[in-house]
Amino acid sequence: MKPNKRSSRLLALALSLVLSLSLSLPALAAGEDDIIYIHTAKDLCALSDSCAYDAWSRGKTVLLTADISLRGVDFEPIASFSGTFNGGGHTISGLTLTDSLSPAGLFLTLERGAFVHALKVEGQVAPGGTKEAVGGIVGRNYGTLEECSFFGVVKGDSAVGGIVGRNEEGGLIANCTASGSISANRYTGGIAGYNLGTLRACINSASVNTANVDPTLSLDDLSIDPASSLTDLVSVGAVESRNATSDTGGIAGYSSGSLLSCINRGAVGYPHFGYNVGGGAGRSDGFMDFCSNYGMIYGRKDVGGIVGQMEPYLHLSLRDDLIAKLRAELDKLNALVSSTLDDVDSTNDHISSRLDSVSAYTNAAVDDADSLAGQTTDFIDKNIGSVNELTDRAKTVTDALPDILKALETAEKHAGDAIDALRQCDKDLTLNAADRAELSAASGRIQTNSAKLKAAANSLNTAVNDLKEYLDGSKTWNTDAVRRLLSDALAALSDAMSVMAEISTDMAKIAAILSDFLKDAAPKAHDDIQQALDALSDAAASLDTATGKTRRLIEDLNARGSLTFYPLGDGYQDTLDSLFTNLRSTMDELDALSDGLSADGSTLTADLRAVNDQMNAVVNLCLDIFVDMTDADASDIFEDTSDENIDAVTFGKVRGCTNYGAVDADLNVGGIAGAMAIEYELDPEGDQKESSSVFDRVYETKAVVQHCVNRGSISGKKDCIGGIVGEMDLGIVLSCEAYGSARSETGSYVGGIAGLSSAGIRSSWAKLTLSGKSSVGGIVGSGSEDTSSSAGSSCTVTDCRSLVVVEDCDQFSGAISGRDLGVFRGNYFVSDTLRGIDRRSLSGQAEPMDYAALCALDGVPEDFLSFTLRFVCDGRTLKTLRFDYGDSFDFSVFPSLTEQSGSYPVWDRTDLTDLRFDTVVTAEYTAYRASLQSDAQRADGRSIFFVEGEFNETDTLTAAAQTPDPNAFPQLADNRRTALKNYFSFLSERTLPAMTVYRSVAEQWELSFPRDALAEHTIRYLPPEEVSMDHCAVFVRRSDGSWQPVETTSMGSYLLFTAEGENLQLAVLTTAAVWWLWAIFLALIAAAVFFIVRFARRRRGKKAAKPSKKENGAAG
Repeated sequence: MKPNKRSSRLLALALSLVLSLSLSLPALAAGEDDIIYIHTAKDLCALSDSCAYDAWSRGKTVLLTADISLRGVDFEPIASFSGTFNGGGHTISGLTLTDSLSPAGLFLTLERGAFVHALKVEGQVAPGGTKEAVGGIVGRNYGTLEECSFFGVVKGDSAVGGIVGRNEEGGLIANCTASGSISANRYTGGIAGYNLGTLRACINSASVNTANVDPTLSLDDLSIDPASSLTDLVSVGAVESRNATSDTGGIAGYSSGSLLSCINRGAVGYPHFGYNVGGGAGRSDGFMDFCSNYGMIYGRKDVGGIVGQMEPYLHLSLRDDLIAKLRAELDKLNALVSSTLDDVDSTNDHISSRLDSVSAYTNAAVDDADSLAGQTTDFIDKNIGSVNELTDRAKTVTDALPDILKALETAEKHAGDAIDALRQCDKDLTLNAADRAELSAASGRIQTNSAKLKAAANSLNTAVNDLKEYLDGSKTWNTDAVRRLLSDALAALSDAMSVMAEISTDMAKIAAILSDFLKDAAPKAHDDIQQALDALSDAAASLDTATGKTRRLIEDLNARGSLTFYPLGDGYQDTLDSLFTNLRSTMDELDALSDGLSADGSTLTADLRAVNDQMNAVVNLCLDIFVDMTDADASDIFEDTSDENIDAVTFGKVRGCTNYGAVDADLNVGGIAGAMAIEYELDPEGDQKESSSVFDRVYETKAVVQHCVNRGSISGKKDCIGGIVGEMDLGIVLSCEAYGSARSETGSYVGGIAGLSSAGIRSSWAKLTLSGKSSVGGIVGSGSEDTSSSAGSSCTVTDCRSLVVVEDCDQFSGAISGRDLGVFRGNYFVSDTLRGIDRRSLSGQAEPMDYAALCALDGVPEDFLSFTLRFVCDGRTLKTLRFDYGDSFDFSVFPSLTEQSGSYPVWDRTDLTDLRFDTVVTAEYTAYRASLQSDAQRADGRSIFFVEGEFNETDTLTAAAQTPDPNAFPQLADNRRTALKNYFSFLSERTLPAMTVYRSVAEQWELSFPRDALAEHTIRYLPPEEVSMDHCAVFVRRSDGSWQPVETTSMGSYLLFTAEGENLQLAVLTTAAVWWLWAIFLALIAAAVFFIVRFARRRRGKKAAKPSKKENGAAG
């Protein structure tokens, strides 16, 4: 029985597992044939082969049962998938796609109804070919991805994302994550490159376009030939792929769909490079709700913490235009014909047939009118982006050219000064024939080219003035005219660049010739040559400035690619011809019907008369349309309705989003949005004349930023820097909060909420630090100038509060607005130094209040009720303290810092009394000073002392002269006997005698300097001019009061010695060399020894001679 029980238990366990699996995967309810299990890479390849047929996967469920590696596997991506793919949390790694694919990804296309769940993918997706719609998991998505992740590298050209390249309308990406690196030229996103659907609760940690794909550009690369690339910039044609990136976002590159509760943690963009860069979306006219950014955001223009370029949602309103009127009149005609048919006797076949034809023709005319309306709308929709971009380029040129013209004018003036100076030099110098000919030729070319430069400048100035007339509404917008003016301006720039290059070459030749004569020239000639060289240098500097600004302008325009303008096309004309044909046929049928009826005053006759009258009304209206169409243009009126029914707005809206990351770019930089605009508004003055054009319709624009908060630091190099929005052409900012800082390095228009605004700001709060060259305001830097508005601007600021600090501003600063442009109502601020608007606080508009009153207001944000003191070092926050308005702190709150090798920490401020704003105290490590020098100097200005060590910037060396005290030195006894006794003391001390003797005390000093990490210091000493370095000695006083000589070496004019401590007394004694006395003494001793030895030898010789003589005598 036991085996049976065991078998039963195993069977029960198996059944329970099957049951649980079926419960967790309801898609398996289909038959067994509809379930595909993927165990190996081979299984995955087989799945890919089957999915080449788009219908194969419908209704099927794929289960990934294990991690799979595709390294070394010849894997083809899954072309089309329509079923359910359950990854089960498993990973497909080693994915490598480099073939020419578009779309590209593990799945090329995820069809509608498809579902991919819990799948992890690792690898590199970098296809060749067109490189469009490239994603880490899916190239093009119409279905749903949930709880999927990608880690690796994704590269392409357009619509490139970490999860999906292009998310189509109806596509859903939920709870997905991406990490690694994503890069492309256009439409690049951490999750999706191009989004028309929904992204919900996704997190990106990947870096997005953080590498510069165009590090250098030469003049040759710019292709400034007006006959080629400059013309392309403003001509009809396909958009070319350029190196400059645009539409780059941490979540989506471009989105007209929805981004809901998504988070970006990756770095986005490259410093000072790229357009439309945002932590959430690069560009969006869709819906962004409760998204957050924590990453660093970089770019050039239109850069924001949440969205770079916030475009409005456009709604085309067909109010009372002529086509709508035509349809209404045709409907009336059709109704009259139907009524007439009701009155016709059924037996009268002839009349009935004619009326049936009239009815058919009128119905067809109604259809044609509907089609015309649709085609007209499509035509405007297709071209409006190109028209806006063309307008933006025109504005870019008009903004940049005044500085270029000024530089050209200055260069032309300096070139003229150089020519005048050269004429004088020609008289002063004796030149050989070759140099004189070269000087004359170069001078002549400079004079000729200066005239050409002036002509080019005049052409540029004319083009700028004409462009401004189209931009400010003085002239009716004409696309062809603007394109032609841009081409003319760029052609003039090209001419100017060529002329500047020739002038620079000739100036270099002249400078080389004159420099050879400068050194040996007579005083008068020397001055003339120097004057000519100075003029040439000034001209070269101005040319360099003009060339640099021109190059940057051309780089900017080249980076934007060509524009495409779409014509109405043959279909539009065909529909129009059909409309007129149907109307003409209707008239023919009515004429024939009239001929067949008797004028007996019957009801039928009255009906036909009414039909005929209505037909005349239709024909007259058609004639109006025909006449009006000759002046048709793609210029429309935009009506900003963002302030209407705000809560009902679901597109063109950013709500509840928060930015924590730093945002840094050149211009149009904001904590939430870089810019709110349609690239550039066609009619910023709002003064376009009404007309009866077929295009006379209104685009309603809605752009809303609501309940958003910025906590990051916002910085830019140029204009339009804002805590919430950089440049605000339209829309509304409502109930937003800005903290942190907003700064411009060299530009103007810096605001706590918006840098420059032409729209509405309501009920918003600003508490941040501001800095800029001009027009710096707590809520708005300035309203944009608008001469058609009685307030001078269409900017409105209502019920806003500010507590800001303006660190730097040359002109126009205020706690509410830097300049008095716009309408201001009910705004309050707290400040001890600022006025409300520029130099004035205005009742009911921009009023001051004390801090306590601000805190008592309804709806005051919690961040306004207290402040933070942060201590920062190396970008890290070391310590944070909360404090109340007016609190003070002593040095005990400073965190301790350790010294680094060769450097020491320095806090940028130490006074923390009466703090009334969020305060950041920053420590920076500064390299130690290798030496301190004394203020005491010799007559030639050289310091007497240097102390080597590791010192702070504020440390000083004090050297105080003391009165010499000879009595402190026994070596300087005042009588010879004592001096000799002291000198010969070496005999008793059994040491070698000194080779020098001390004569006098030259000077005494007391030195003091701060303590550092060294116990012993090297000191450099400069002796007086009358004291030879070879005849002086340095004594240092010990702690017991005695003086001790120290060993010295020389370095140039200084003596070097070492000493301990930071406070020391030293004396310098003059010396006299006595070595020569010892040399004489030793010589004398040597001589004495010599003579003694010699005398002794002689004496021994004589003694030896005497016995010899005696012996010789005895022998004899």
